[in-house]
Amino acid sequence: MPVLHAASTLDEQVEILKALADPVRLDLLRRIAAVDEMACTDLVDESHVSASTVSYHVKTLRTAGLVQVRKEGRNFHYTYRPAAARALAAALNSLG
Repeated sequence: MPVLHAASTLDEQVEILKALADPVRLDLLRRIAAVDEMACTDLVDESHVSASTVSYHVKTLRTAGLVQVRKEGRNFHYTYRPAAARALAAALNSLG
């Protein structure tokens, strides 16, 4: 999982943009960011997509550094990591 900062690489920025470009992933990220932490089961119930679809898309969000996961028993809990989005915003602001 990339840890981004203001000097993040172009590859890291592209990874975040790719993750945000999919409507399902953007919806999942918005739902996760709206609360401190969201259980996978709640995310599946609220998003109206299958558990396997949630898993697939959350993996992409994790790879981009936008979400972190914590396992508790048999369930996974997701938390939004705003540092990656802030790094991307800083990079975009530096364009002019």
